[in-house]
Amino acid sequence: MPNPGVSPARPGIHLPNNSLLIYLIAPNWMAWSALPLPAWLRWLGVAIALTGFALLQWSHQSLGKNWSDSPLLLEGQEMIASGPYRWIRHPIYAAFLLILGSPLLISANWFVGGMWIGMTGLDVASRVRAEEAMMVGQFGEQYHAYMQRTGRLLPRLLRGRNK
Repeated sequence: MPNPGVSPARPGIHLPNNSLLIYLIAPNWMAWSALPLPAWLRWLGVAIALTGFALLQWSHQSLGKNWSDSPLLLEGQEMIASGPYRWIRHPIYAAFLLILGSPLLISANWFVGGMWIGMTGLDVASRVRAEEAMMVGQFGEQYHAYMQRTGRLLPRLLRGRNK
């Protein structure tokens, strides 16, 4: 019987992994999808990835004992609304998008970057839907109010507007 806290294997992840591996071993094989990006933009990709790692670390620290590597509720789970959770509901997934989206700029290759952005985006979208349903089920109106004040992956810019 599968463990409910473990995500099933994601076979689609092999395409981005393989494209990056080919790019690292023999970049000339991926030249057909190269982008003519200036060096400063590629270094911006490194800065974006580092920002993602910092956000990931801050998010983990903010969750403390409430953190789990799989979307599941732990015994005694608390709803966290401090640290980056003050502004966004899913900063760990936002960090993943920053980290795994940065290969587009770093590699200057639309295929390598597009594969990572596409697979990460699909994975994050499915996880966010499942996690929010789980949090609403656990915390009810408290989580609904939290959803009204915060953005899903980016801070909410316009406060006080009704959806």
